[in-house]
Amino acid sequence: MFLFLAFIVRIQCSFLSYLNFIDKPIREIDVKVVNQYKKKNYYVLKLKNNEVTFYTISRDNLKNLLNENISIKIFTQKIDFLGYMSKFYAPSFDIKLKDVSVIDKWIEKQHSDKKIINIYKALFLGESIDYKTRQELSTLGISHLFALSGFHLGFISFLLFLIFGSVYKKFHKYFPYRNIYFDIGVLVLVVELIYLYITSFPPSLIRAYVMEVILFIFAMRLKNLFDIRILILTFLISFFVFLMKIISIGFLLSILGVFYIMLFFKYFKANFKNSVLMNFFLFLMMFVISHMFFKNFNYYQFLSPFATLFFSVFYPVSFVLHILNLGGVLDNLLLSYLKLGDVFIDFKVPEFVGILFLFLSFAAYYKKWAFYGINILAIIILGGVFV
Repeated sequence: MFLFLAFIVRIQCSFLSYLNFIDKPIREIDVKVVNQYKKKNYYVLKLKNNEVTFYTISRDNLKNLLNENISIKIFTQKIDFLGYMSKFYAPSFDIKLKDVSVIDKWIEKQHSDKKIINIYKALFLGESIDYKTRQELSTLGISHLFALSGFHLGFISFLLFLIFGSVYKKFHKYFPYRNIYFDIGVLVLVVELIYLYITSFPPSLIRAYVMEVILFIFAMRLKNLFDIRILILTFLISFFVFLMKIISIGFLLSILGVFYIMLFFKYFKANFKNSVLMNFFLFLMMFVISHMFFKNFNYYQFLSPFATLFFSVFYPVSFVLHILNLGGVLDNLLLSYLKLGDVFIDFKVPEFVGILFLFLSFAAYYKKWAFYGINILAIIILGGVFV
């Protein structure tokens, strides 16, 4: 009932925002360019800010504006409410570049390669990656590592917890009746919400944040942290709060990724050895799921589980290096690895096989035979790349 009421209130607030947005026939707004490509004799731009996501075209000879902040004037007469809530097309004119943020400049000055700059901006700020680099990451099976998600938010949480904890403990003696973990947890969640706002609420990061809030509540109540209800609540709350803006392939893949982690720990104890084993199980499951949507494959994709393990070291190290103004130290290593994704073949999981796999996956949460079944089916599908 609470979620339904929240949904109604959210719809009403969104409709009022929509009416305000189309109140003027021409509106000037500040947006970020999240995609740009040429089609015939014009450019298509995908633009986004914290309120709307939309497409427009320009017949000007534009430079590469990916991840640039711009000011643009759009015609609002033909924008309907559903489009406002999801994505819409709007004719536009008068594109003006905005100043680059201090953080963007800090990252840019530490690298000479544009591809590497985009990679780190995606890693730290949730910005978009150019098409060729996205293709390389997809081919190598590591796209999830460079899209802000639960792993990255977990590291940020850990870092903030250490910082706030060291300061808070000095003052805790003055009010020892307070639960130190609760207070620090709330502070961490507030700072992370600000981080979500700065990064324009990427769908995968929204999922991770909502889940973190729910996990925090469950932990404070000493509940099971691998309860499937956490995932269901995450999906429902994310949808009811952000509505159509949350629906994307990335969001659905991240939800399924967490589902398979929960599924694994339903049958295996949570310890270090099994956490490493889970990484390979997750690769097997997500190999099937990702190849229902994406076709790029080469044999270096089998290194993905090891790359994921290495990334748990690479991410915090690269973060610290950028703080120390030494961000370019790992550039050559990263560029060499990305080049491995230049050559690929097409491999697609047939639709009926994918549906069967998903059906067995959901059944596996309740039946152990189905858990064995998805592992066998995934291995068979994986073997198809050698045929």
